[in-house]
Amino acid sequence: VAQSERELLQKRQPRIDVVMGTHQLHCIADIASDLFYGSAKVGNSLEFSREWRELVPGMESRSSSYSAYISIMEGCNNFCSYCIVPYTRGREKFRPYAAIEAEVKDLLERGVKEIILLGQNVNSWSDEALEMDFVALLERLSALPIFWLRFVTSYPGYFATRLVDLMTERPNIARLMHFPAQSGSSRLLRMMNRRYDRSQYLRIIDSFFKKIPSMEFSSDFICGFPGESDYDHRLTLSLLEKVRYQSVFSFVYSPRPGTRAAGMTERLTLEEKKARLSELQGLQAEIQLKKHNRLLGSQQTVLVTMPHPKKVGEWIGRTEQFRLVNLVGSFEPGQIVVATINSVGPHSLRSGSYPP
Repeated sequence: VAQSERELLQKRQPRIDVVMGTHQLHCIADIASDLFYGSAKVGNSLEFSREWRELVPGMESRSSSYSAYISIMEGCNNFCSYCIVPYTRGREKFRPYAAIEAEVKDLLERGVKEIILLGQNVNSWSDEALEMDFVALLERLSALPIFWLRFVTSYPGYFATRLVDLMTERPNIARLMHFPAQSGSSRLLRMMNRRYDRSQYLRIIDSFFKKIPSMEFSSDFICGFPGESDYDHRLTLSLLEKVRYQSVFSFVYSPRPGTRAAGMTERLTLEEKKARLSELQGLQAEIQLKKHNRLLGSQQTVLVTMPHPKKVGEWIGRTEQFRLVNLVGSFEPGQIVVATINSVGPHSLRSGSYPP
């Protein structure tokens, strides 16, 4: 918000002394001190930095003692026509491997079981000094005693075929990839400035399914992008049917000021966009229910996360493919159990049976 709104924030709220961007977090103590002692100028501190700054959260600030998110890169170089991120987060910058490894090892010593690597385009990560790319990073980290290693979000245009082979060899890299398609139409993907087409995207998906049958994918979709025809929408629905995602995050298109798409002519009304979104979400719910029905009676490894907020005597956990499981019984956060699936719905599984 600070990067995109800039001076508008101070015009709306004159009491604001300084507007800071995320690239100035390392300076917050100095800025606050200067303000307190009257030596700072009222204004903005929004400059982008091309260098990585270490801001590692302590365990006391983490919300979980068994699962940890680790940022390995920030920013984006892709400039998708609908997206404000390159303007608010700046260009890509990567965390050095040594810092990543040190934090992972520290977390493992503290009992963390699940590591999630974070980045706007996490698979663009590299460490030039060590001549390492993202697959090399996963290869090194997955050799550590991590129960589940995850990563989000992967950009299809940066895919490396070596990743399939590595995941085949390393079972602790979770069999779920968040792989945003945004649309099933190659024409719309070009308009979105996504650097891949439908056939390329499907080839990547198929390469995983051939070697890792248990592989699952989640995705993002935009409904009603400027210029989207009914045929484009049908292509997106057919992509859902083809891939059969584990889950999707779907949204009605809304323009972001300053992006190229904001200047495009929109064909659809808000109600038409909502109707397409509803159709997509309905289809995805059907797909998820069918996939979940096939899990009835199966045994699933589950990482217990928290007590159920509404049901006494029940807990919530996640499978390797990040499916939500409602568990009946007494557990501890971070406990790993093997649960027999007794019933299912489109959005969750349920278990009341645990083999010895």
